[in-house]
Amino acid sequence: MTRQESALRKAVLILAGLALVLAALLVWQWRKAERADDNGNGSKTVAKVAGQGITEDQWQDELRRKHGDEVLLGMVDRIAAEKEAEVLGISVSEQDVDREVEEAASGYDSEEQYYAQMESELGLSKAEVRKEAKYRVMLESIAIAGIKIGEDRIDEYLRENPSKLHPPKKIELSIIELASYGEAERTLDRLENGEDFAALAEELSTDEDTRHQGGRVGVVEEDDPFWPQELLSAAAGLEAGDIAGPFQLDANFAVIRTDKIIIPQAPDEQEARKQVRRELALEQAPSLERVKDDLRTKYEASISVDKGLQD
Repeated sequence: MTRQESALRKAVLILAGLALVLAALLVWQWRKAERADDNGNGSKTVAKVAGQGITEDQWQDELRRKHGDEVLLGMVDRIAAEKEAEVLGISVSEQDVDREVEEAASGYDSEEQYYAQMESELGLSKAEVRKEAKYRVMLESIAIAGIKIGEDRIDEYLRENPSKLHPPKKIELSIIELASYGEAERTLDRLENGEDFAALAEELSTDEDTRHQGGRVGVVEEDDPFWPQELLSAAAGLEAGDIAGPFQLDANFAVIRTDKIIIPQAPDEQEARKQVRRELALEQAPSLERVKDDLRTKYEASISVDKGLQD
């Protein structure tokens, strides 16, 4: 599995977990004491349409009926995981959470954009996103407890994956895609004569995803397997604002501009080895769903829900 695929898989899993947290927030206050409405007639009216009111009790009962089982199960799982972490002496540091969030945000331009996306799509604050990340790290730590990874296996992994110790450059890239080599050359001539890159992207580019953003692609790693290596190598060797091309891009041709080069700081070797050890252990570990099942059994979880809620 490539680094990009691993990051994507983890991001999907994290988003699933965040969706569960959102559901939990919606139904957290089940069975609250009834609050009188303006007429003193029981549960508070929270919405009205066509002259008919919807009470808070009706709203919360509907949420409970649709999401109650999974939210209750999620609460049980968290308590069991926290108990197991205590027994095993597992603690999750802020640095651990930082790394988890950084990996989840790897497909975004920045962590702040990732947090903003979670806020807009799921209504989750930065603190709530970090809370879910901490829970996942805790579950993974429980899953790999007792799995031993030898130093020789770590050495082998680092030889096969040198980017762990020497992370690749990140390139803020803009692109103009064109249907033919000749069009790409003419576009390159226009750029060299001083025409604006963003304006030409809007006018000429065949790529609908970037043309209305002035050709801006965002951040791409210099070894990204989904881009032609010739193009990325050229982009990584440019100064900010430089243009190059034409490059073959599937059936089209591309003219590129490097907007910024980001050179990540090389990680501490011992920290890198620790993370590799964790990755290799996770490959041998049971799934997190299996871990949750086992913890429910170990801590004798029982769930009693009104029959009507399960219809």
